[in-house]
Amino acid sequence: MMGGVPSTQRFQRNGGSDSPVFRAGDPVEVHFKVGNAPVTLRGKLAQIARPLLGIQLSDTLACNGSLVPGAAVVVAISGGTGIYTAPAVVQRCNLEARQLVVATQGSFCYQQRRQHERYRCDMQVRLRPVGDTEWTAGICRDISAGGARIYLPQELVLRSNTLELVFLSPDNQQAVRAIAEVVRTSKLLDESGWELGVRFTEMNRMEKIHFARLLQHWAAQHEREPVQPD
Repeated sequence: MMGGVPSTQRFQRNGGSDSPVFRAGDPVEVHFKVGNAPVTLRGKLAQIARPLLGIQLSDTLACNGSLVPGAAVVVAISGGTGIYTAPAVVQRCNLEARQLVVATQGSFCYQQRRQHERYRCDMQVRLRPVGDTEWTAGICRDISAGGARIYLPQELVLRSNTLELVFLSPDNQQAVRAIAEVVRTSKLLDESGWELGVRFTEMNRMEKIHFARLLQHWAAQHEREPVQPD
C-alpha cells in the first residue's frame, strides 16, 4: 500500500461495464509548470481509490519545491485505447522514494491515442525560442506529422513556449523548418540531458512538402528496421 491509498483493479469511465478502463500499472504523466516552463514527470499508476491516485514515478526531476501538498497538476493516464486526463491536487510527494499521491478534481476526459504515426529517428535539429538569436543543437528521437521528441544535452531556458526548429534530413541534407509549441519537458534518468515534446503549429506550403519527404524517409527506415513500441 502506498501512503494509505488502497489498491484496486481498475477504474471504469462513467461507471459502465463496457467503458474504456485504466488500471494499476498503466503509464502516467504528471504535468505542471516550474516558472513558465512546462514540466512532465513519468511513472506508473500504483493504486487507485478515487479521487486519490498513487503514482510510482520513474523520473526524479528536481522540481524546486513545485510538488508540495496543494500544488495543481494535470495527470494523463494511458489506458485501453486512449488517454485519460484530469486536473489534480498534490496530496503527498516523496521524490526520494519516487512516490506521489494526488487527488483528482472532477471527471476524467478521454482522448483517443495519437492521431499521427510516429517514427523513431536519429536526426540533427537546431532550435531556438521565437525571438531569440542563438540556436541550440539537439537530436530528434522520434517524429510524426503532429510533433516530435527532441533530446538536448542540457536544459533549455524557455523565454517562450514557441520554438523555431530546423531539422536536417540525413538523406539529402535538406533543412526543414517548422514552428512548434513546447508541450512537455523532462529530465532523463538513464543519461544526462533533457527531452522536449513539441507540437507543430506552423509551416508554409514548401515547408510542408519538404516535411512530407522527411517523414517518408523515416517511414522507410521503419519498414527496414522494425522497432518495438514503447
